[in-house]
Amino acid sequence: MMKLKKLAAVGLVGVMLAGLTACGGNSEKANAKTADGKERKKLVIWSWGADEEKKSRETMVEAFQKAHPEIEVEHSVIPTADHVWDQKMTAALSAGTGPDVIQMSPDYYGLYTEYYEDLNPYVEKEGVDLKSVITEGMIEPYYRPDGKLEAMPLLENVFVLAYNKDMFDKFGVEYPTNDWTWDDLAENAKKFAGGEGADATYGIVNHWIDAGLSVICKGGSAYSDDLKTCEVNSQEVKDGLNLFGDLVQSKAMPDDTAAKSLPKEQLFVSGHAAMYTLGGFETKLIAEEVGDNFSWDAVSMPKVENGKNNLMYATGYAMLKTSKNKDAAWTFLKEAAYANEDMAKETSKIGLTSCKNIAETYYKDLEYGPIKNSAFLDGLSGAKLNIWGGAFSAAGDVYTQIWQSVTIDGKTAEEAMEEYYPALEKAFNEANGN
Repeated sequence: MMKLKKLAAVGLVGVMLAGLTACGGNSEKANAKTADGKERKKLVIWSWGADEEKKSRETMVEAFQKAHPEIEVEHSVIPTADHVWDQKMTAALSAGTGPDVIQMSPDYYGLYTEYYEDLNPYVEKEGVDLKSVITEGMIEPYYRPDGKLEAMPLLENVFVLAYNKDMFDKFGVEYPTNDWTWDDLAENAKKFAGGEGADATYGIVNHWIDAGLSVICKGGSAYSDDLKTCEVNSQEVKDGLNLFGDLVQSKAMPDDTAAKSLPKEQLFVSGHAAMYTLGGFETKLIAEEVGDNFSWDAVSMPKVENGKNNLMYATGYAMLKTSKNKDAAWTFLKEAAYANEDMAKETSKIGLTSCKNIAETYYKDLEYGPIKNSAFLDGLSGAKLNIWGGAFSAAGDVYTQIWQSVTIDGKTAEEAMEEYYPALEKAFNEANGN
């Protein structure tokens, strides 16, 4: 699944750099020949992923290869666990040994933009209106404030609120609705708290997106729209933190120890948690694990007054300035984004594709158990891009300390903010060069 990528230090041992040079896009190795003796263009692509994500990347690239036999593709899917991707990426960018095309996320917030080719000239030459061919709202995050188009989108994932109907019936609680607020969720989640150890029941799982949700769930924001002013120390953010702190203290949500003992998805599929914040990337897997064990469904994420109610995790592909085959690289970028429907169908297996036509037809019509993909398409309009990615990861690390202080140590948001906010503001300002 797509996750918040912590940035690793650039320095690596010489052996790793040598290995990267051997497989990078700038290799002087001669291009292979086609059957009729013509020179084939060499294109090196780096993707990240594991499990279903890895399979989707591979089958997507296979669809591209099938459509372009004139291009010799060398594709590597690199895991993100243990910072393997971060280390290889930062080392290769620093050394100038990167591939022609590299996966990225707009939640880097311009951190690596100096290495990326500006794609505006390619779009202009193509003569295409991107908003007419790319799923609504998915191209905007790839533009920098100065207008540079640093990459093309591939997919996005947002969340819905899944719930176990059998648990709601057993505990006599009315099903969630699309009109629920976070206060409604918190009030009803407490009705499921009970039991001890392996027999414990909870209202909602402890999810890795909760810290991000705590920023926005009561109408708060981490920073201004122009990314220049830190806004974490607001009453709205404090209210969001206190809401989640109360969920943990009331045992409506597992505390840190309980969450580590049983993974969030297992807590839900085993019938020990009534609600689950379900990402589009995992719907198929969760549906398979739930099977016929219980009846379940999903509604939109709880409403947020005057703010976003969802988190968006997005990824795309950039062309490196050092690419030796920029025409072939652009061909891949545009086809991965919108111009190859076979590629888009493969992408749709793990998320909402950027190809507008496939998103609004093939993807939208997919169902996994009772969950229709149209719910994720609907969720885009209220989604906030992953808050603490890329340039803001250091500030995000401090916010994690605030989050843990509230949800683990039992402090109030006011107490935690007083202790940690100065360090968060300092990290945020440093990211902005202030």
